[in-house]
Amino acid sequence: MNDMSNTFPRYRDGTAAGFKGNSTMARENSQEAAEHVSKTLARRHRQMFDAWALYGPAGAIPEQIAEALGLPVHVVRPRAGELVKRGLLFEVGRRMGDMGKPVMAYSIVRPEAQAVAA
Repeated sequence: MNDMSNTFPRYRDGTAAGFKGNSTMARENSQEAAEHVSKTLARRHRQMFDAWALYGPAGAIPEQIAEALGLPVHVVRPRAGELVKRGLLFEVGRRMGDMGKPVMAYSIVRPEAQAVAA
């Protein structure tokens, strides 16, 4: 696994939580929440990575990880995107989610590595 520490966290690298908002107050609230999340991001990334590792090359959808960890999916889904940005998690296809719509499945195994191993 890549080094999960970074001395200068940045959203674009997946090492800091992002924020947004349509009004000044919403943006300030979102930024404050992102700063709070970023304080524990390394631990949360490790937790998510370890959970996805249990699913092997087939991977899992965020809903499965949320259920396995006892977390709301809105906590898991952004962490998946951050881990993808960091090159620690890979998209492996779409599967039906809890709402009956296709959602992205992720794995810690790079898809090209799966094809070579087969």
